[in-house]
Amino acid sequence: MVTTKKAKGGGNKPRGKPSKSKKKGNKKPDKIHGQKAGLKGEAAQYITRAKALTKLQVSLADFRKLCILKGIYPRDPKKKNEGKDKTYYHVKDIAFLQHEPLLNKFFELKTFVKKFKRFIGRKEFDLAKRKEENKPVYTLHHLVRERYNSFEDALGDLDDAISMLALFQALTGDQRREIPAKVIGEATRLYQEFQLYVIRAQALRKVFASIKGYYFQAEIHGVTITWLAPHQFAQDMPVEVDFRVMLTFVEFYSAMLKFVNFKLYADLGLSYPPKRDVRRDRAAGDVAALEVEMREAGMAREAQEQQSAKDDAEVSAGVVADFGAESTEAVELQKRLAEQTRMRNTFRSLRVYVNREVPLRSVYFVLLCGGVEEVGWERGASEDGGAGRGSAFASSAENITHQVVDRPPANLQTVPGREYIQPQWVFDSFNVGCQLPVALYAPGRAPPPHLSPFVDDEAEGYVPRQRELLDKLAQEAGVGSGNVATATGTSGGGKEAAANPAETAYDRFTEELKAEAKGMWHSEFKEKEEAQKKERIAAIAQAADEVSEEEEAPVRLPPGLVPDKPPPTEPAPKPTEEEEERLRAKALMSKKHKRLLSRIEYTAKSKEENSARLLKKRRKAEIAEKKAAE
Repeated sequence: MVTTKKAKGGGNKPRGKPSKSKKKGNKKPDKIHGQKAGLKGEAAQYITRAKALTKLQVSLADFRKLCILKGIYPRDPKKKNEGKDKTYYHVKDIAFLQHEPLLNKFFELKTFVKKFKRFIGRKEFDLAKRKEENKPVYTLHHLVRERYNSFEDALGDLDDAISMLALFQALTGDQRREIPAKVIGEATRLYQEFQLYVIRAQALRKVFASIKGYYFQAEIHGVTITWLAPHQFAQDMPVEVDFRVMLTFVEFYSAMLKFVNFKLYADLGLSYPPKRDVRRDRAAGDVAALEVEMREAGMAREAQEQQSAKDDAEVSAGVVADFGAESTEAVELQKRLAEQTRMRNTFRSLRVYVNREVPLRSVYFVLLCGGVEEVGWERGASEDGGAGRGSAFASSAENITHQVVDRPPANLQTVPGREYIQPQWVFDSFNVGCQLPVALYAPGRAPPPHLSPFVDDEAEGYVPRQRELLDKLAQEAGVGSGNVATATGTSGGGKEAAANPAETAYDRFTEELKAEAKGMWHSEFKEKEEAQKKERIAAIAQAADEVSEEEEAPVRLPPGLVPDKPPPTEPAPKPTEEEEERLRAKALMSKKHKRLLSRIEYTAKSKEENSARLLKKRRKAEIAEKKAAE
């Protein structure tokens, strides 16, 4: 038996450090102790991109593509446990991606690429060709139905889709940037089919030419759609742009636009995809698709306009019966119907010829949306003065009313009885809703300012003089304009236009009765009225011709002349009760809301100062014109 030696002093005391005794009980985390950060609360609802890639077992490129197709975007949580330099996604979004059928297709494509490269490396070209024929293919139809529950939702998201396809249809295939020519062709076809629908439905409302391209706005099923079409120049591909990401967007938008085009064509009673003229496709390319069955389209458009006018009349009568003829709803509906009618009939009964130097796509599109009878073009003509391939007529045709040119008058061969205009006349006339005087847009002279129809001048606080002149011309032509100048300090053109005695149909009828009582024939009265109308339009055009640039050089004092000292400032007036109430409400705001209110006030003040500066320059210009006239 082994005995231990007892230490002096009695007792069995261990030498060295005392051993730690184990705590008794089960070690489980509770509400206070043992919780690891990021496992509960808001922080646990987000996951980093690296963890998401591990969870889904996909590459970064496939993850980006999957997120774009599914409509999932990164989040910005308040608490970032993994660091502020990480990209976070919601946990539910990642769980949503785990059940996506496209994941299996991505895995199959990855396996296909490995086997295909192995066959090519072994020079087994027969097996590689057979493998390529059985390449996995996926569709995005289920994603379109999943992201857009209704047709109105798809129309609301159509702005970006049309702008993206319009951009890619202006590009060229580039292997270095991995832009296949097949994608460019499909984007061109879908964009042209959408343009053809806008032409057939007469749905275009606004157009504006800018340095970026052409802004178009159409109204389809009550939804406003605005898109940007670039100029048809050789595009410089920026290096910093990742075209693979953009191609993913184009892939989804193409699938989406196919659904939308099919529905739009079905509503018009047309077959989709539309028939294409192969001869014109080879001859004129982009114009051929818009010229699909143009002869039949003209007849169908007239029948559709009659049916549309009948439907509009029924809707208007129903609104009047429900709300009354003088109600706000009835007045607004009548205003919208009148605007749509004047847009459709802007270029009615005109035959226009477009020269080769004019951008054909945009001008051709706007002319057809304005109801032009027929359009011919010179681009692609084999000889001078001939017709372009696919054109309806040549430049030597006798019944041409207007010819769009953009060259000096010295290089232009004029034909008597034909109006020569610059391309801006087409855009301005369509925005106003009537044919503007052609003298302002004659070849070789600087055209008037091209005002944007997307800007509300009254809301901005300043109405340019060109806007007032356009409103005058619109009212003289019998078109009600919704942008009449009413700003203070202007020349009062709106009041003069409003005082037109023949503004309404009742006034015109009264004048006819007075003329008949005096013994004047109806034909003579019409001729006199037309002569007065032409005189008024000529006077307005002459006034527009005298419009100078509103920007003036700063006033310089002669040498030796010292400006007068400003008068002493007066003490600030006491604030009113409303201002005191506003200050008290502002004092009760939080710091965040105060900063927001300060930004809003600063923006409003800057807009007012800018409007006041423009009005001051305009008054100076008017005074200078009066002195020069005297």
